[in-house]
Amino acid sequence: MPFVTDRLADQSRCAQVPSGGDEELAEFLSARIRGQQEAVRAIVRATTVARAGLAEPHRPLGSILLVGPTGVGKSELARTLAHALRGDPEDLCRIDMSQMSQEHYAASFGGAPPGYSGSKEGHTLFDRSTVEGDPYTPGVVLFDEIEKAHRVVLRSLLHVLDHGELVLANGQERIDFRNSYVILTSNLGARSLTRLMQGPVGRLQRRFGSAESAGSRAGQLTAGIARRAGERLSRRAVQSFLDPEFFNRIDEMVVLEHLDGATAESIVELQVQEIIRRARRRRASVTVDPSVHRLLLAEGFSPAYGARSLSRAVRRHLSAPLADAMRRARQVGETKPVLHVVCEGEEAVVYRRTAPEEEPDAAPDSPPEPVPEAEEKPDADVGSGAAPEADAGSDTTAETRSEEDHDARL
Repeated sequence: MPFVTDRLADQSRCAQVPSGGDEELAEFLSARIRGQQEAVRAIVRATTVARAGLAEPHRPLGSILLVGPTGVGKSELARTLAHALRGDPEDLCRIDMSQMSQEHYAASFGGAPPGYSGSKEGHTLFDRSTVEGDPYTPGVVLFDEIEKAHRVVLRSLLHVLDHGELVLANGQERIDFRNSYVILTSNLGARSLTRLMQGPVGRLQRRFGSAESAGSRAGQLTAGIARRAGERLSRRAVQSFLDPEFFNRIDEMVVLEHLDGATAESIVELQVQEIIRRARRRRASVTVDPSVHRLLLAEGFSPAYGARSLSRAVRRHLSAPLADAMRRARQVGETKPVLHVVCEGEEAVVYRRTAPEEEPDAAPDSPPEPVPEAEEKPDADVGSGAAPEADAGSDTTAETRSEEDHDARL
């Protein structure tokens, strides 16, 4: 859910007062995007300027270019921003630029040019309501992997970045980007970054980038060296690919870092918690042993492939065994299975436990078995002196009756 509640959001729209602060947005983004603090700060800076009313009125609220290798969270950062601003990570306008590899695809932005079929209809890929948003919920537009698009397609974005609007081919309609955050992602320089991580800098990063040494002086120096070297390589690759007029229209360029050991551990924790939440929605209670976290980290962590390799490890070693255990539990009639996942060797094993709902029914039989003991005591007391107490009680009753008979006769 967004970093403000639905009630506060409704009150914000009615009172025309923005809700949520920059600190809350930074916490929301940092909790879901691990290890990319510079990118989070760039997003927060753009939102701070926009909320203060200091953004240029004829341009988008912010245009940020995120550069980095695969699996470091470029697209996920845009989805998380849409989640924070609009309450739904899918409520953004995403344009996959890998589908714009040919020149004629530029017409899909503004519609068919005059003289062509559909030129008067003004069809476009952009969802107008998502892009333009409303005064209190800005839109998020994601141009994913811009280096795969044709240069004619990139040139059509110059007017969007500079003037905040896109004129459709019919010349009568416009799409307004001035209330949107424009995020562009790119893998430019990824191969150079991979070679960098395979060299001496990468070896130092793997040695001092673990969770135990991330806070040490050596870990900080190593992270700084790797970050500066990666920024130089990425900036050089971007400037050599993009036209100067396109690069100058971008507000900020951020190079996302390779994942280190400490960041990978936190990402594994996030993904495991997400699997547990999905299982809870299916009425299954799941607990995961810390040994499984270590298995997922050992099998899935790769600085070259980022978080995507961790996702594959989670899918293979956790999601698949859990799904099989839940299926078998349903077959035997367990509607609310309780599952515990542990690591045995190099595989994750799922054990079924007794559901918590069954404990109250089993409680009377499980404690110290009071009923059998109570049944055995009379047999044991027959020869142990309990009988005389019963006889004494019977004698007392007999004496009472004899006194009553005597009084009656009198």
